[in-house]
Amino acid sequence: MNKKLLIFELVLICLTFLFGSYFFYWEILLRKDISNQEYFIYFALITSVLTLIILFFRHNVLNLNKEIQEKNDLQKQYIQKLNKTYEGTLKALAYALDYRDHETWGHSARVVGYATAIAEKMGLGQEELQKLAWAGFLHDIGKIGVPDSILLKKTKLQPQEWEAIKRHPELGYEIVKQIDFLESAAHIILLHHEHYDGSGYPLGLKSEKIPLAARIFAVADALDAMTSNRPYRPAHSMEEAVNEVLRLSGKQFCPECAKALIALGIKNLHQIELRVKDHGDVKMLRRGLEPWQVVN
Repeated sequence: MNKKLLIFELVLICLTFLFGSYFFYWEILLRKDISNQEYFIYFALITSVLTLIILFFRHNVLNLNKEIQEKNDLQKQYIQKLNKTYEGTLKALAYALDYRDHETWGHSARVVGYATAIAEKMGLGQEELQKLAWAGFLHDIGKIGVPDSILLKKTKLQPQEWEAIKRHPELGYEIVKQIDFLESAAHIILLHHEHYDGSGYPLGLKSEKIPLAARIFAVADALDAMTSNRPYRPAHSMEEAVNEVLRLSGKQFCPECAKALIALGIKNLHQIELRVKDHGDVKMLRRGLEPWQVVN
């Protein structure tokens, strides 16, 4: 039985007992002109009426409680369907980019793993972790607007080609901001190449003017870029990449985010990398984080 319902009934019974005891028992008992038979008949009648009133209230409260539970169940079903719709939207965007550049999905999944681990180390809540996850899977979606001749080029990019690549955060922002529930993720996508010293792009923001989520993301994105093979250079080891982040702390990267990365340790970073390789995504990386759950 619902605890509130039980308390309500107990209060009602107590009030009824006190009311009935005074008006229908004590008052009658003081009367000298009433026989015992009349007294018991009258008292039984009043008691029956009061009992029916209590049962009536109980029935209505139970029905109300049942109706509320049914509405809650219906709402949960609606939320589950809505989350599946959002999941489909995210996957469709991510797969669209993956078909364009097959290296992107693995890179995005690893970045999500690194970014959420850093954020958790820094004490960010579940909502922020989810925003990072959404942004992580879609942070390179703007590369859809980069010509294949540049995006898939096997040699080092020329300055004008590099300028085309540098447009992808803005293009990604314009794409993702069209989806209401991804608005906060869109801002991370826009700012994930900003540098702590103000030398980044596209807005040249500096220091604390860069949102914390974007600063975290910049570290995770650079870490995976350094530990991945490129046409113009081989992959660095995880140790080398972490040391490079530490060297550039205060310049390219936020010092607090760099400290959180160091605190994670090489072993944990390797585990994230291996799990993405084994599972193909980050759903198994962290217990309790569902990147697709956007409605609670």
